[in-house]
Amino acid sequence: MRTHGDQGITLRTEGSMAEGSTYTSIEIASEVDGRRLVPAMSSLQLRATVLVVALTLCVAGGVSGYFLRSGFDLVRQHDRDQLQQTAAMVAKNAATPWASGDFDAMKQLARDVANGAPLLYVVFTDVDGIELAAARARSGPPLSHARHFGPISLAALGTPLMHKSATGDGSLYLDVAYPVQTAPTKAAGVESKERELLGYVWAGKGADRWQQVMSSKLDLVVGVGTLVTSIAIVLAFLVVRRIISPLEALADMMLQFSRGRLDVRSAVRRHDEIGQLSSAFNRMADQHQQTHERIVRLNSELERRVAARTEQLRELAARDPLTGVYNRRHFAEMLERSFSEAQRYNHDVSCIMLDADDFKAVNDQFGHQTGDRLLIMIAETITGQLRTADVAARYGGDEFIALLPQTDSSSAQVLAERIKEAFARTLNGDLPGIKATLSVGIASVRSVDAADAEALIRGADRAMYQAKEMGKNHIVVAGNAPRPASA
Repeated sequence: MRTHGDQGITLRTEGSMAEGSTYTSIEIASEVDGRRLVPAMSSLQLRATVLVVALTLCVAGGVSGYFLRSGFDLVRQHDRDQLQQTAAMVAKNAATPWASGDFDAMKQLARDVANGAPLLYVVFTDVDGIELAAARARSGPPLSHARHFGPISLAALGTPLMHKSATGDGSLYLDVAYPVQTAPTKAAGVESKERELLGYVWAGKGADRWQQVMSSKLDLVVGVGTLVTSIAIVLAFLVVRRIISPLEALADMMLQFSRGRLDVRSAVRRHDEIGQLSSAFNRMADQHQQTHERIVRLNSELERRVAARTEQLRELAARDPLTGVYNRRHFAEMLERSFSEAQRYNHDVSCIMLDADDFKAVNDQFGHQTGDRLLIMIAETITGQLRTADVAARYGGDEFIALLPQTDSSSAQVLAERIKEAFARTLNGDLPGIKATLSVGIASVRSVDAADAEALIRGADRAMYQAKEMGKNHIVVAGNAPRPASA
């Protein structure tokens, strides 16, 4: 089992050699249709959407703040310039009546300017700050609410400054002091640059308009921000969905692949990282399928070899190592099976017991190797005369037995005579100096009325001993009169 990273994907190779196949399962932490689900708050789509919307809001907020600040600065600078220009104009118009001492004209000028321009007040003072003439706007505050008009530094002349209202309500206003000078004089056609300072004109303007502008701008920014946020959420969802959809399709392919569908492949066709991931999955699936098919082929071949080898071992375990015919244990199994079938289907089964006459004398006279050759010759002779369905086995040292399914005692006797004749021919040809014969006993289920398989063997064994008692080289059928060997 291999686990890749922290992505919740586990690859497990499983299978059974007996089944002839192996498979790899991919467990995915995020599954659908009732399986384990990724929590909604931690889903990639939600997090990506929130991130895009947050970035959009940050950008929109920054841009809106910039334009809001810029608008505020523009309005404030416009008011400053307007106040400065108004003060310069009043100072210019007041120079002539001031120089002639016409203070009534100055007061009228102050009233006209205060009521005609968006000003709070207009005040004329001499160079020491003593008030000479003043006027306030109809909607403006009393002059006592304004600051004290006193001497002013040259650096502050002509520069609008921000002040708080003396009423304590926190309202702000702009105030500017502008010098009032005499008009330039001409001497000998040349204009003189020296001008006499008569005093100052003080003009004040409320800053409430800034707040109104800021309020209107803020409403606009909030409206635009809300619209942008709504659009950003929709666009972010669509954009993120376009990115997430291929991932979901790829995850679905992986889920099907983990369930054993090794032929599924991702249909995502992109050139970005998702496309690379899809291509990597397809390559991995191809390699895994090839490996799976190769393992299946190897397993099938291995099972075939194991089965063949098992059959060989089973066959070797059932065979007599010297003669190659079946051993007594395997013969007993086959006899039980044939006897049960005979009882079930009501047909006969015969058994032939064969014994080599005077086999000990052959061993003593010619040696054990010759005795072994004689046993092999008997086994080959018996198997050479049997049918495919018949079974031959070595029952004892020099005793052999043959099982003949669906054969009565008469047919078994004919077969026994053929075996004796074939053995005599083979013996004269291969070992002419040895005189050996076979004593044969035959029994069938019906001839001995066998109640079980052992009764059948006992019948054949007794018949074989009867043949020996008759002088050997005889065939005796259990239940029949003894019959001498054929010449």
